[in-house]
Amino acid sequence: MSSTANGIERHLATGETYQTALDGLHEAVFVKDLAHRWVACNDAFCNLFGATREKIIGYSDPDFFPPAEAQEFWRGDDIIFETRQPFVQDEQMTLSSGQTVHISTRKYPRFDPAGNLIGLVGIIIDYTEIHKRREQADQLLLALEERQHTIEQQRQLIEQVSVPVIQVWEHILLLPLIGTVDDNRAVRVIESSLEAIARTGAEVLLIDITGVPMVDTAVAAHLVQMIRAAQLLGCRSILVGVSSEIARTLVQLGVDFSNIETLASLQVGLAHALRQRDLAVGRA
Repeated sequence: MSSTANGIERHLATGETYQTALDGLHEAVFVKDLAHRWVACNDAFCNLFGATREKIIGYSDPDFFPPAEAQEFWRGDDIIFETRQPFVQDEQMTLSSGQTVHISTRKYPRFDPAGNLIGLVGIIIDYTEIHKRREQADQLLLALEERQHTIEQQRQLIEQVSVPVIQVWEHILLLPLIGTVDDNRAVRVIESSLEAIARTGAEVLLIDITGVPMVDTAVAAHLVQMIRAAQLLGCRSILVGVSSEIARTLVQLGVDFSNIETLASLQVGLAHALRQRDLAVGRA
C-alpha cells in the first residue's frame, strides 16, 4: 500500500479526526464499503464530482454516472474485494456538468483491526490534460505521416513527369532529358523507355539531351546504358541535342560515341528518323 493510502487508513483505523487530513491532499480520495457506497471523501473528490459531501456519502456510482461507467467502476471494486490486492484502473468519467475526464484510480483494500475486509480506499489522479496533449501529439503525428505520404506521392509524380517518353510518330519515341541525370534517375529513365518501347513496338528512340546542363563520364555512361538497353528490344537510338560544347567535353573525357548515332537537334533527328523509316517501308 502506498504511503498516502497508509496515512488514510491510519486515520480511519485510529478514529482520529481524519477529514482535515484528507482535505489537505491534492488528490481526490474516497472510501467505500463492501456495498460500493461512499462512506468518506475529501474536498478534492467533491470538487471533481461537483457535489457536496452530504450528497455523496451513502450513495454509489449509479447515482452519479451512466450505467456503463458505473458498471466499470464497480468492476474495479470487485477486483479489490476478490483479490484483496491493490488495483489500478484507468477510466473515463462523465461529470454532472457533462464534461468527460480521464482518470487513473488506485484502489487499496481496507481491513478492520481483526483483519476482515470492510471496503476499499481509492485515490484518483485526473490526467485529462495529459490525455488531451497525448491526443494532440497523436493527431500531429498522424498529420505529419499524411503530409509525408503526400510528399512521397508528389515525389513519385515528379519522377514520372521527369522521365516522359512521348510517341511523336508511329514507331518513333522521344525521350526529352531535362536536368541532371544521376544514378537513380537513370534507372527510372531506362525502365520508362523500355516499357514504352515494348508497349508501342517502337523502332527508333530519339534521346534529346538539349536540357541536360552538363555531360560528364557518369552521364555519358548512363546514356550508353540506355541506348544498349533499347537495342536489346530491337529499337535504334539516336542521340540529339549534342552541342559543340558537349561534343568537345566528350572528346576531352575520351568517351567513345563512335558507334552511337548523334545529331545536332531534335528537328534534324526526327527528320532523319522519318527518312530512315520511309526508306525501310519502301524497301519492304
